[in-house]
Amino acid sequence: MGLAVVRQCLEDSGMAVRLARLIVQEITRERDGATVDRTMLRTLTQMMVDLSLYSQCLVPRLIEATREHYERESRRLVSNLVPVQPVGQQSQMDVPMYLEHVKRRLAEETERTAQYLSASTKSSLLATAVRELIEKHTDHLLTTSFDEMLAQDRVAELSNLYTLLDSVDRLDSLKRHWTAYIKKTGTALVQQPDLDVALVTELLDLKQRLDNVLAKSFAGSESLAHALREAFEEFINARRNKPTQLIAKFVDQCMRTGGRIAPDQNLDALLDRVLVLFRFIQGKDMFEAFYKRDLAKRLLTNKSASKDAERAMLQRLKQECGAGFTNKLEGMFRDIESSEELATKFADNPSAANIGAMAFHASILAHAFWPTYEPLDLVVPKAAEDAQSAFAEFYSDAHQGRNLQWQPMLGTCLLKVDFDDGPKELALSVVQGTVMCLFAEVDELSYAEIQQNTSLDDATLQRTLQSLACGKARVLVKEPKGKNVANTDSFVFNKAFTSPQARIKISQIQTKGTEKETKDTEERVQFDRMYKVDAAIVRIMKARRTLGYTDLLTELMSQLKFNTSAAELKKRIDSLLEREFLERDDNDQSV
Repeated sequence: MGLAVVRQCLEDSGMAVRLARLIVQEITRERDGATVDRTMLRTLTQMMVDLSLYSQCLVPRLIEATREHYERESRRLVSNLVPVQPVGQQSQMDVPMYLEHVKRRLAEETERTAQYLSASTKSSLLATAVRELIEKHTDHLLTTSFDEMLAQDRVAELSNLYTLLDSVDRLDSLKRHWTAYIKKTGTALVQQPDLDVALVTELLDLKQRLDNVLAKSFAGSESLAHALREAFEEFINARRNKPTQLIAKFVDQCMRTGGRIAPDQNLDALLDRVLVLFRFIQGKDMFEAFYKRDLAKRLLTNKSASKDAERAMLQRLKQECGAGFTNKLEGMFRDIESSEELATKFADNPSAANIGAMAFHASILAHAFWPTYEPLDLVVPKAAEDAQSAFAEFYSDAHQGRNLQWQPMLGTCLLKVDFDDGPKELALSVVQGTVMCLFAEVDELSYAEIQQNTSLDDATLQRTLQSLACGKARVLVKEPKGKNVANTDSFVFNKAFTSPQARIKISQIQTKGTEKETKDTEERVQFDRMYKVDAAIVRIMKARRTLGYTDLLTELMSQLKFNTSAAELKKRIDSLLEREFLERDDNDQSV
């Protein structure tokens, strides 16, 4: 009854309102940096709670004063923010410093609640403060600083930003800027041909950096992780085919060097990271074509750093894309293994006695598994021809009905040569070895004589002679001297050649052959895709019987696993119409 009388007295005299106003003024003074009597404030607020005046008289005024205070403060600070400054060089307030200021303000409000306000006030007080300090300025803070904070890898500050935006339910804005930054940064890398050499390394670094931010700053948010995957998939497929080729080439370099491209990581970890980029590729058939071409070179020239790593990579691709994707690649491995067994059997066979002292090894490659190679018309030396004939006879006896087509362009040879400085071993391609063998009988030959004896076309012969006479190891001397080979030149065996090494490898010069090879590979993939599109159209139409043109395109896009345009799909539909797989509706040509 006593409490009720006091409450009535305070309300009737207006003292409750005056008291609430004075308490709010003291709190405002404390926010501005003044020292206040917290014990007195705790006593007064507890009295208002006991009299049931706290929620009615004090809280509304406190919340409004809090709103006004932080509205003024945030407007003043945000309008004077400077661009993000490097760590340790902040002379004026930038966004990271502002976020720290907001955290400090929220900590003060939490402490204030614990010291002399009712615990029931805490949630509404903090919500009011963060709404004025963060929510109302979200777009401005993100637009002016988010990209720079990501670029500078400001993990702690980004964590502050994420926590504050999460508290005001504005993560949708963060997600929008996150996606835009990834697309902008990734597109800048992918669309610059000058960066092609280091593109995959740059993409791996970008992905690792963003994953680190996602885990440490954004609490591994599944929504932002999904946005990251979608953004990567979009920009990595924006430049048609090229990133796919470069990823395949990067894997090839890893397999050749054993991961020395990134010394700080082991090969397995590096390949796992590359596989993440592989998942973003839409045209995986293009990757398969280039990977198969490079794998063929590694297997035939024995350039793999590790056979176990090769098989582990195949297993990864199999898990990602299924057994159909790796069937041909596994067939290539089986061919190499069976060729080793075949070589052992041939060495023990009487047919091998006809090839003399020359060591001979043939790899039998099934046409269905390996890349398509242009046949090369080459007249090999007599000893090599005899060895080929002996092996062909041995093979036909063991496998009747199979036809062998020799591919000398893929072969290598080791040639023993006597120079004035002593005997050396030259590691050459079969084409280079064939040219060198011509100088076993004579010391000088003209370009025309070499061409007549080898049957090589001009482009191949000129590259071969250039590698032997114009490179670092000049085992032939060209007359007249020069870097380029003409069909009027003559060549002399260089008896005076010297080298500290007992075995010298002379690489075949690659000019535009690699570009042509790349173009041919692309064309073969596009040709295969044409049949896949035709099959998909027929499959859809068999199931649906009748379909609108637009609906057919939509369904096709959803079924195809590679990028293609509406114009290309229209060509395939027109082709099927001409061949009468499909027909247009008489009453509606769009059906």
